[in-house]
Amino acid sequence: MTDTDGWSFTVDEDGMVFVVAPFAVLENVRLAVETLLIPFGDSVVTVEGYLREWRRMEEEFSDDYSLSTTSAQVSRVGPDEIELGDMYGQFEDCRMSVHEFERMLGQLIGFLKSLQ
Repeated sequence: MTDTDGWSFTVDEDGMVFVVAPFAVLENVRLAVETLLIPFGDSVVTVEGYLREWRRMEEEFSDDYSLSTTSAQVSRVGPDEIELGDMYGQFEDCRMSVHEFERMLGQLIGFLKSLQ
């Protein structure tokens, strides 16, 4: 599925999530997001838990915190900006808005729920 306004996803037979980014998103950002999501597989519970923890940390630490997966790091670097940090040479560190990051996670949750 391709959507010029939203993130879309596919899952292979091994439960690996592949990301299709909105039209204006750079390939490096798409790759960074996909890399971050690798450990989640097709688990709705895991993605929901990550998003819940992300929002809890926002309440506790405002705009100065990080929340990693085993494949990438996400750091809040300002009131409306995050940095996706590479851990294994898979992409160049890049930034995106907090709103877009949370929207992407919400769209992933919706997609994974639709598979159940």
